[in-house]
Amino acid sequence: MTQFDIGLTDRLAKQAPFALAQAMNDVVYDGQDAVEDEIAASFDRPTRFTKKAFRVQRASKRDLTASILRKDMVAGRHYLEVQEEGGARPQTGLEKLLARRLNYGGIVQSVIPAKGARLTAAGNWSPGQRNQVLSAIKAQRDERTNTTKASKARKTGQSGYFVPRDGSKLSPGVYQRMARGKVKKILHITDRVATYQKRFHFYERVSIRVNRKLAGHFDRRLKQALATAR
Repeated sequence: MTQFDIGLTDRLAKQAPFALAQAMNDVVYDGQDAVEDEIAASFDRPTRFTKKAFRVQRASKRDLTASILRKDMVAGRHYLEVQEEGGARPQTGLEKLLARRLNYGGIVQSVIPAKGARLTAAGNWSPGQRNQVLSAIKAQRDERTNTTKASKARKTGQSGYFVPRDGSKLSPGVYQRMARGKVKKILHITDRVATYQKRFHFYERVSIRVNRKLAGHFDRRLKQALATAR
């Protein structure tokens, strides 16, 4: 082996880990972009929190591991895991609250916004109407915010919310009283566990993007490293 060959081999050995770490960081951001593309394709009007639900953990030449990790939820199983795997969805905080406090003879397992519910631009139940409903049916976490007889008297002319009595012809749910004796359904209440079909293909989309991009990133980064190495 010539002196030139030995020197090149030595440079490769020194620069390869650094180049590989840079290439892995390049490709892990490609993977993060792939996740955001998959979210956009899988969900209707995803919120910003959903779009940015994953973060990157970068590699270094001492730790040649780069990861795409979902951001932690405050508690419980992350909702995107349910979408990735399919199956039953755990009760939301709202559903647990209603199950504990709602004056309702049946089982409250799942609640779903009905046609009459106000929705946000992302398709979720309006927080303003949700708070009005919870206050009216005495299900607010802070009981001081619940509607009282005195506050009802001050709000004459505003529509109220109610849950039908047992035996009512109305289907289980929360309704809003409208003018001229009409009612509008705001929430469906069911004793069934909410389930999802598998629809979020996280691993598949990321694997395709990473496998396609990694070799090119490494080749480019290694050439840069060797060109600047002394």
